[in-house]
Amino acid sequence: MEQHEVDLLIIGAGPAGATIAGEAARVGARVLAAEKRTGDSPSRAGVIQPRVLEQLDNRDLMGRFRDAAADWRPDFEIPLYMYAGLGPLRYDLLDSDYPYALVMPQTTTEHLLRAWAAEQGADIRRGLKYVSHVDEGDRVVAKLVDLEGGEHTVTAKYMVGADGAHSNVRTNAGIPFEGRENTLTAISVDADLSFPWPLGMQMNRNQHGWVLSYPFGTNTTRFIIVSEASRNIPTSVEPTLEEVKTELRKILEEEMTFTTVQRMSRYGNAHKMTPTMQKGRVFLCGESTRVHYPASGIGMNYCIQDGFNLGWKLGAVINGSADESLLDTYDSERHPVLQAMMDDVETQTTLHFDFSEGGLKLKDFVEQNLVPIPEVNNILRRRLTGFGTSYEHEGATHPANGRRVPKLPLDDGRRYGQIATTADFVLIDSAEGSRAIDTIAHGISSALPGTDGLEGAVTILVRPDGYVARAWAARPSDEDVLEARRAALQLA
Repeated sequence: MEQHEVDLLIIGAGPAGATIAGEAARVGARVLAAEKRTGDSPSRAGVIQPRVLEQLDNRDLMGRFRDAAADWRPDFEIPLYMYAGLGPLRYDLLDSDYPYALVMPQTTTEHLLRAWAAEQGADIRRGLKYVSHVDEGDRVVAKLVDLEGGEHTVTAKYMVGADGAHSNVRTNAGIPFEGRENTLTAISVDADLSFPWPLGMQMNRNQHGWVLSYPFGTNTTRFIIVSEASRNIPTSVEPTLEEVKTELRKILEEEMTFTTVQRMSRYGNAHKMTPTMQKGRVFLCGESTRVHYPASGIGMNYCIQDGFNLGWKLGAVINGSADESLLDTYDSERHPVLQAMMDDVETQTTLHFDFSEGGLKLKDFVEQNLVPIPEVNNILRRRLTGFGTSYEHEGATHPANGRRVPKLPLDDGRRYGQIATTADFVLIDSAEGSRAIDTIAHGISSALPGTDGLEGAVTILVRPDGYVARAWAARPSDEDVLEARRAALQLA
C-alpha cells in the first residue's frame, strides 16, 4: 500500500478540480488531484462564457485557449448568444476584453486546465479511483485504488470532491442531494454532414420542437434537439439515428444526410442541489454540488467559477497567509449564486420546453419585443455570463465591494489580467501620491472607470479571483488598505 501526504487532495480533475489544483498549487500548496478516467469522455460542454474567459486571462491562459479554439473551428468567437433558446443576447456589448462566448470541446478545456495545474506544481494522477475517506478533525485520510488494484492511502489537510453529479465523496460525506429526477429529456448529436454547415449558431423552432446547431470542429456539426414527440423518453433509452433524422426533419423542415455520427446521447432535466458545499475538512465543487438541465450551456462555466473561488482560499489558508475561517466564505459566497443559477435554469426550461400554440406565441413575443430592450438584454446576459455575480458582504461601504473587475486598461498600457497573473492582491489606485505598497499588495496606478458598480471609486483592492475585496470613494491610508487585506483573509 502506498502512502501519500499532501496539503490538498482533489477527487476529480475535470474543469472544477483542475482549476482548484492550479489555484492552490500556484501559491505553494502540495496538491494531489486524482482522476479515475484515463481517457477522455465525450465533450458535453462546448462553450466558455465571458466571465470565465476573464478569469483565464487573469492566469495568462487566454492565448492557449484562443489558439486551441482556432484549431477547432475558424469562427470560435460567438458575439451573439441565446437565452432559453431565444436570442440574440448582445455579448458584443459587454464591458470586457472578451465580449463573446468561445466554442471549444470540454475535453480540450480539461486538457489545458490540467496542463496549467501541473505547471503550477500540482500532481495530477490519472487512473486513480477514490474509494472512501475519514475526516479525523485535523486531517482527512482517504483510500484510493489504481488500475492495477494497488491501494493508496492519502493523508491531506483538506479534500475536495470534484467528482461529478454522481459524487462518491458527497455520498460518503453524508451531504444530502435534494431535488427531483428527470421529467423531460433532450438529445445531443455530433455528426459529419454531406455538406458544409453554415458558420455560426443556428436556432430553429416550430410546434414539433427546437434545434440548436453549430459547427463543432472542422467537419462536425453539433445538434441539440428538444422534441415535442420524444421529450418524455427516459435517458436510459439510447437515441437512434432514425429518431434523430425524423426529429430534425420535422423541426428543420429539411432532410439531414449524415456521413458519420460520432456521438448521440439523451440527457434530462434532473434538478438537484446540496444544501451545503462543505462538511468539516471536505468541500464539494462543480457538479458534485448540483445537477440541472444544461440551459444555454452555462453548467461547466459555473463549475470553473466555483474552482476559482475555492482554489485561492485553500491556497491562502494552506500557505498560512489566511485564517482557516476564510474557507467558510466559499459556501456563503457561492451557494447563493448557484441557487440563483438553478432558479434561472427552471425559468429557462419552463419557457424553452413549451411548444404549444400559446408557448410559441410567448417565445415570439419575448424574442421580438423584450430581448431587444437594452436593459432586458443586459439582465439576461449578466445572468448567463456570471457578470452579475457579486460577493458583497454585510456592512460593505461601497457598491463596488464584491463586484468583478471590469475591463480595465491601466495607465502603463497593460490590462489588469496581466498584473493578476503573478500577483496576490492587487491595489488599483487612481489618486496621486506614493505609498508603501510592497507591504500591502501589488500596486498599480490607473484611473478607474465609472462602470459596473465602480462609480465614484478612487481606489480598489482586488482579490486573487478578480473580485473587489474593498473599494473606497476617498483615497485610503496605507493602514486602511492593510486592514482591508487582513479582513479579506479573515485575519484578526
